[in-house]
Amino acid sequence: MRVSILLLLALIIGCEDTKEPGPKTFAAADIYLVNQLPDETYEQGALIGNAEFVYQDGVTSIKVNLSGMEPNTAHAMHLHQGTLAKPGRHWNQGLFTAFCSEFSLGEVWAKPFAGDVGNIEIDAEGNGTFFLKTDLWSLGTEDELDISGTVLFVHENSEDFANECDPNHGHDHGHHNAKIAGGTVVLDAQLLQ
Repeated sequence: MRVSILLLLALIIGCEDTKEPGPKTFAAADIYLVNQLPDETYEQGALIGNAEFVYQDGVTSIKVNLSGMEPNTAHAMHLHQGTLAKPGRHWNQGLFTAFCSEFSLGEVWAKPFAGDVGNIEIDAEGNGTFFLKTDLWSLGTEDELDISGTVLFVHENSEDFANECDPNHGHDHGHHNAKIAGGTVVLDAQLLQ
C-alpha cells in the first residue's frame, strides 16, 4: 500500500512537470549564387540550396543544405539586414555587441554577433550541410530577436569566429570576405501568399 501511494505521488509530480510543446513557426530561404555588380548591388544566379528554420518554445533551429560548391572548402555564413540585391550590415550588429560571452542554450556563443551563423563545410562532391540551434533568434515574433526577412549570406571563405572574440585580438584589419550566395528568410505563411 505504501509503495502504491509513493508511485501515485511520483506519477502526479511527473505529470505536473510535463509540458506540451508550443506551436512551431517555420521559415525557409532558397539559396542562390550571387554576383557583385560595380554599383555594390548583387544579381541572383543559380539555385544551389536552401535553409530551413523552425522556431518553438524560444529556440530556433536552422538546417542549411548546399550543392554544386567548390569541393573541400568551408564558408562563413551570416545573417544580414537589407535584401539579397542590396545587403546591409550584419543582423543585430546595432542592437548587440560583444556577443562573444553571451550564452545560447547554456553554451557560450563565441561569435562577435548574434547574426554570425557559423562555417559550412563542403565535402569532396561539393555538398554541405550545417545545423544549429539557438535561443538568440526567433521567427515571426516581431521583436529584436526576430530573423524573419533577414538575408542568410554564404561568404567566399571560412572565418575564425573564436579568434575574433579573443580580447587580445587586434581589430585593426578589414573583414573583406566576398558574398558568393544568399537567400532571404521568409516565413512559411508568407510563402503561401
